[in-house]
Amino acid sequence: MNKPLVHTVHYRGKREQPLNNVFIHAPTIIWVDQGFKQLWWHEQSLEFNRANWILVPAGQYLTFVNTPEQKLFHSRAIALNLAPPAEWLDPEQPVTANSFPQIATTPQLEYCFDLVSEMGNKGLSYQTQKQLLLGFYAELREVGALNKLFPNNQQMVRDKLANYLSSAPGDDHRIEVAASYLAMSRATLTRKLNAEGSSFREVLAEIRMNHAINLLQKNYSQIETALACGYQSESRFSQRFKQQFGLTPHQYQLTL
Repeated sequence: MNKPLVHTVHYRGKREQPLNNVFIHAPTIIWVDQGFKQLWWHEQSLEFNRANWILVPAGQYLTFVNTPEQKLFHSRAIALNLAPPAEWLDPEQPVTANSFPQIATTPQLEYCFDLVSEMGNKGLSYQTQKQLLLGFYAELREVGALNKLFPNNQQMVRDKLANYLSSAPGDDHRIEVAASYLAMSRATLTRKLNAEGSSFREVLAEIRMNHAINLLQKNYSQIETALACGYQSESRFSQRFKQQFGLTPHQYQLTL
């Protein structure tokens, strides 16, 4: 599957949006353009606005509240599907997946963010987009932030699987096909996921729930969203959505 190097999603709201356990399957930068995001991060409460970014490595779960300002909340999230050169990551820098995720923006970083977040719509070649993204990584490295997104070179099997499934969340995915794509047997994939405290079914459900948020943001109805996420039962979809995020799809729609 050919994935874009950068996947950009816009999030909007007119009322407070509390969301629990939002799975981040790829290194992601979140920039709040209007309003505030209150993030609970390992027993700390952090507030984000236009002046600072959230940098989240793959495999994290976010719990937060989006709060409008002047009746509107808007943020952009870019998921990064290209690892930087290994030599750009400082092995001596004490960064873990739980490290403080906040950095202050600069005009240079903001310029790079705007550039890479829109480049997928400009008809640029893969190599051109790759070089632009590497330029952004170089600027992040200059301010000591690149390691926050890529704290280690060992990608978990769960995150590799999530990256694969996210290309088409609503498809009828089979574990045998996914295992083959990841160059391992079904038994090996199952064993490695179990060792990481996960399962194929759980990862697929989390990817589908993230996709559901994106579709509801685009004003899909609840039944349209359920079907697009691979659910034939609207009630089962609603139940899984609430289990994941702590509110029903209808309650989420009321915030938009």
